[in-house]
Amino acid sequence: MQIEIVQLAERPELLEIVAGWMYYEWWIDIDGASLGKQTDLLHVHLVADRVPLTLVASSDCHPVGTATLLAHDVGTEQWPELSPWLAAVYVVPEYRCRGVGGALVNAAVDKAAALGVPSLYLLTNSREGFYTRQGWQVMHRNGEEVVMLKANSS
Repeated sequence: MQIEIVQLAERPELLEIVAGWMYYEWWIDIDGASLGKQTDLLHVHLVADRVPLTLVASSDCHPVGTATLLAHDVGTEQWPELSPWLAAVYVVPEYRCRGVGGALVNAAVDKAAALGVPSLYLLTNSREGFYTRQGWQVMHRNGEEVVMLKANSS
């Protein structure tokens, strides 16, 4: 399976699809959230090569996953000195366990390095093992909530 990963800024026609993935995966049960608001939030990701940015993975030109770099993710307010954050890593169900998630994470790390970012952070409560296999290290643990770090080697 061939996977192509580009910035959403290069494929703006996918904005509504990506917004839908994010909304239905993480925001649908949040008071005041809507698909329209999620779509509006992603408009600032349409500028290439700066944070915030969103990557989109495609297989045969069909979008199959996404990952985002944000200055600060929801729930990271207690670490204002840490930035940027890897967030919203999502792969459509029929493409999971096929290397798409790992490719997205690695592409985000590479993009951050290209932008001169020395370290990336993420917050997870269910995917620590996945990120550990991608070379991330645990920085902080609070119950199920885990903050992880990936230092760029360049």
